This record gives sequence, structure tokens and C-alpha cells, in this order.
Amino acid sequence: MQRITDPTAATSLPAPPALTGNTGFFVPAVPGISAATRLRYWFVNMIQEEIMSVLAAASITADTTATVFNQLLLSIQALIGAIPHGVQTISATGTFTVPAGVTTLDVEVWGGGSGSWASVSGSPGGGGSGGGYARKRLAGLTPGATITVTIGAGGTAGTTTPAAPGAGGASSFAGSGFTTVGAAGGAVNALGTTSVPGLGNIAGVGSGGDLNLYGGDGGPGTGNGNGGGWGGEGPLSGGLVNAGSSVGNPGRAPGGGASGAGTTVTGTTPQNGAAGAAGLCIVRW
Repeated sequence: MQRITDPTAATSLPAPPALTGNTGFFVPAVPGISAATRLRYWFVNMIQEEIMSVLAAASITADTTATVFNQLLLSIQALIGAIPHGVQTISATGTFTVPAGVTTLDVEVWGGGSGSWASVSGSPGGGGSGGGYARKRLAGLTPGATITVTIGAGGTAGTTTPAAPGAGGASSFAGSGFTTVGAAGGAVNALGTTSVPGLGNIAGVGSGGDLNLYGGDGGPGTGNGNGGGWGGEGPLSGGLVNAGSSVGNPGRAPGGGASGAGTTVTGTTPQNGAAGAAGLCIVRW
């Protein structure tokens, strides 16, 4: 690509003439009726300079010797490639710094899943619940700004000591200038007790997002004498954790609830529950 080289060419851009006539499209001549649209110097200069400005923005020097005419394409590719982009998966509480040149982020957060109930003789344990989920596009951010990221832990397992399971921790993406994007962890069912552990736990839900979803509730003990309740899924995560007749199974990441403990094939042997999966945050730009 290069500006026109010709003995008649001007060394500086001439001013366009006063514009008259219609603004529209080129047309061919109609013999005896109308003339073809003329190709005026100022119109060609306009096209030429539009192209040259793209090369300049990409720091590509116009080349008159090239036989492959792709400098406009290379300029566009270079400009697109220079746009900051990336993805960061955050699995531990800390901070996120908005990258240089970035003002918009896509953020996803999952809350932690709750632990599951231990079983008692004759009563399998209920399943843990999934944490909530939220997704948000954040615009107008300041490059270099620091954002606090909290990752909810998975809830602790219920045990035969006896101890009730723990709730999943809340996750969040919080900074100045925008509403916090959050996801509650899976909650422990307030009606459950260590002596009557068969109820499943209650799912968490997202908040502050363009999309806010509930996780899955934990399933109840199956009531057939030995099967624990399934663990609820975290949205867009690994899905349900299957229940069994022995100890509970840990929740699946991110944010899944654990499956409840069974009572073995005899239906009389208490078993421990399991821990829920931790939450997560994914940031894209």
C-alpha cells in the first residue's frame, strides 16, 4: 500500500472542493439521458487516507515495492492482536488487578458447596447442597484498579461424633464503582439434626450478576435403609454427586455439595458424610 506516485500528484493533501449534488452511490451513464457519476480526486484521496490511517495506527510503513497487497490486512490483524485479552481462574481468596488497557471484564463466581450429613443407624444422611452462581459483564473499569476476590470454602463433613455438616462459604468479586458480584454457599438445612439427618441441604444463589442462578438442593436419604442423599450440583459444574451406602462422597468442583452417608448394606452402621467443593471465580477480558 502506498499513496499515489505520479508527476501530477500534489505533495500535500489538497482541500476538497465545495460539495454539491446528491450524497449517494455511483451510477453508470444512460446514453442520451444522464452521465455516469464522476470519480473525483477528493473522493479517491479520502479512500487513500482512510487506508493510510489504519497502517499508521498499526505502525506499518507503506511499501511501494510489495507485490502482495496485504498491508491493510496485516494492519487490521495487528490492531486486533494488540487488544488486551486473557482469562484468569481464581481458586483462592486474594486480589485481581485490572490489566493495562482493559476497562471491561466478564466475571463468573461460584459459592462453595455444603457438606453432607453423617448417617445414624436406620437413617441415611441427607446430601449437601450446591453453591450459587453469578455472571456479570463489568464496564467502565480503571486499568490497574485492585478488586477483592473472595472464594468460598466447601462446607465441612458431618461426622458420627456427632457433628452437623458445615455450610459452603460465599464467593464474591468486589471493587469500587460497581455492584459486588456474589454467590452464596450451600446452606445447611435448619430442620436437620445429627439424630435425624435425612434431610438434604438448601442451595445457595447468585447475586449482583446479569445472570444469577441457584445451585442444586441436596437430596434426602433414600429411605430404603442404607442410601445417603445425593449431593446438589453447582451451576455449570460437574453435576450431582451420586449417593451410596457407605461414607459420603465429596462435592464436585466448583461449588458442588457432597453426597450423604449411607448405613452400609445392613442399614445399621453409621458413616461419616463428606465435604463440599470450594467455590471459584473466572475472569475474562
